[in-house]
Amino acid sequence: MPFLPQRYFSNLFVSVLIEDSECRLLARVIRNGKIKRTYEAAFDSPDADVLEAKIVEYIKHKEEECLDVYVAYFLDALGQGVVPTAHAGEFERYSVDVKHVRQVVMEESWSVYASYIEIHWAQNFFEPLGLDLLYSPFVLLHECVKKEGFPLRETLYMYNHRDSFAIAIYKGKKVLFGAFFRTVASEEKELSDRSFEASTWDEMEEEKGVENLVKLDELEEEEDYQSLDDLDDLNNMDAMVHGDERGEHAFDEGVVQPVDEAEGARDSEHSVALFGRSMLMYKYIKSSIEEFYQNPNYQSDFIEDIIIFDNYETSQTVFDMLENELLVRIQLQKVKTLELMSAMAVKDVGL
Repeated sequence: MPFLPQRYFSNLFVSVLIEDSECRLLARVIRNGKIKRTYEAAFDSPDADVLEAKIVEYIKHKEEECLDVYVAYFLDALGQGVVPTAHAGEFERYSVDVKHVRQVVMEESWSVYASYIEIHWAQNFFEPLGLDLLYSPFVLLHECVKKEGFPLRETLYMYNHRDSFAIAIYKGKKVLFGAFFRTVASEEKELSDRSFEASTWDEMEEEKGVENLVKLDELEEEEDYQSLDDLDDLNNMDAMVHGDERGEHAFDEGVVQPVDEAEGARDSEHSVALFGRSMLMYKYIKSSIEEFYQNPNYQSDFIEDIIIFDNYETSQTVFDMLENELLVRIQLQKVKTLELMSAMAVKDVGL
């Protein structure tokens, strides 16, 4: 390991995740490779295009005692993915315009990509702090698969979050197929709603700030999105989103409901929302597997196992449907995205 003087000073690593109008962050003070202090916080973040001032203030306050601060963000936008080739000239086969995405070759056999629009948006969003590392769910998924050991035969892995999930089909170290899906309507996350005009595509192709983003070229992880033509639009999913989880009591004509009744109503709403999300998840997984089997672009064989790395929660219903209808075995492993990002950021920065 090269000598890095900053390693012997305190450095602040901040992992940020924004879902359901809430910003959650994990901040760790690292010195000489060891965790000295850990902070966790959650903030309301209703404006998806602006990093709230209170969040910036909180991080800057923690930064005062440290030499440097490194900010890592979980990317859950649609303009990202993987293709099962290392050659940019073959991207067109998978409906990816290589001129408009940043390519990183992985394992010498496949590629990670992210659109310049999404990278630029993330940089602008974190402009008050600076953005150092950008992790897609596929990066985190790949880290989990590496820890488990790469599979000898085709295995479908999922990284599950509240508002989205990613899947990747592995055989050994190679990713054969992948897809990323939003599971709630979120106009702020759609490419069409970014505050960029179509004419900026070519300008962003060589966006000078991209090279400084998170050492993306050095991340030996994996990320994955493949657009499937036969999938429905997600913009009509508002009715399936979360129930009221703010802890407020429901009122009816001035009469306060008993606490247990109010909590029961919220639990019921949550169960309905989770069931709806599970049905949508099942639909997308099933369509993805069919695409993998039927599309000649992919080298496919029968999938017998699905392993889910779960940062949120998944209904037993979707397990039963997948096992019964697709004849697969399901395994579930809980993960904590913020902690995983924090550990990876320390490693990737080299401190």
